[in-house]
Formats: sequence, structure tokens, C-alpha cells
Amino acid sequence: MAADATRCRQFFVQKLAGSFFTLISIGSLTVNANADTVVNIPRENGALHQEFKNLLHEQISQFGNNIGRIELTGTSGSKKCFANFYTNEESTFLTIDVPSNKSYKEFYIDHPTQSFKPILFQKLILSDDGIEIKVVKRRFTFSIKSNGQTLAINTKSKSKKDKSPSCNFELSDINLYEGETE
Repeated sequence: MAADATRCRQFFVQKLAGSFFTLISIGSLTVNANADTVVNIPRENGALHQEFKNLLHEQISQFGNNIGRIELTGTSGSKKCFANFYTNEESTFLTIDVPSNKSYKEFYIDHPTQSFKPILFQKLILSDDGIEIKVVKRRFTFSIKSNGQTLAINTKSKSKKDKSPSCNFELSDINLYEGETE
């Protein structure tokens, strides 16, 4: 009788383990079907800024001393929007404005003295349609995505009062101002 109970338990454990491995296999198929590679960006000073500089390397490298402003004019739905990246050796400051919606946002993408407490995660997402930097904070989320020709900036705030602008830009239509800082 004890042998039957042991055999029954072994059979149950095998079936349970088989079901578990089937679930894992199905989960990995979903990840592979999306063809996205997600890389965690360390929560360290300068790590996010370095990924941003890599994303816009072609534009930032035109600044002789890596200090300057990148001005973009694009669209948010059917409305005009404007963005400015003020970049230097250690940080990048972003302003994004959709005047017709009265929505404006400004924030540091990375700053040497910032606290990492409000940051839940920051990731680099590589996909067939471009590279995206995504940062999720407790009260605010932003992503910057580029495929080399276009750039999309998406912001989202937890506050219902705060209008969070999102815009799309053509990278061929930018203005560079060397030496300008925020």
C-alpha cells in the first residue's frame, strides 16, 4: 500500500513538472514571437545618459565638445509639437511642448546627482522597428524610440491634471545649436 502511494506521488509530481515545463515553453514562444530584446539599464549615474548618446550618436557627434541643443519640430496627433534635448558630458535635459494642448514637460533623462529611488526600472528595448529607451518612475514614465529616420517621445504621468505630451519627429528635420545648455 505504501509503495502504491509513493508511486502515485511520483506520477503526480512528474505530471505537475511536465505541465510546468509546458507553460515555460509557451511563455518563451511569446517572447521569441515578439523578437524584442530587452536589456536592463543599470540604475547608476551616467548609464541612461550613455544609452541616450548611443541612440542619437549621429546628431550628438556633430557637437565638437559634446555640448549643445538638439531642436526638433514634429507632430502630436495632428498638432505641432516641439522638443529640445540639451546635452553635455554628464546629462541630458529634455523639454517637450504641445502648445495647442497646453501641455509641456521638462525633465532630466539622466543627471549625475539624481536619486534612483523614484525609478522603478529603465530598459533598452531592441526590436525590428527600432531602439527604445524606456524609464518607469513612480509617478512618471517616458520612452524615446528611434529607427534612425524618426524619433518618438512618449510621456505619461500618473496625475490626471498633468497633460503628458507625446510627439513624433523626423530626424532629417532637426536643428543643432553647439554649446547651448539648459
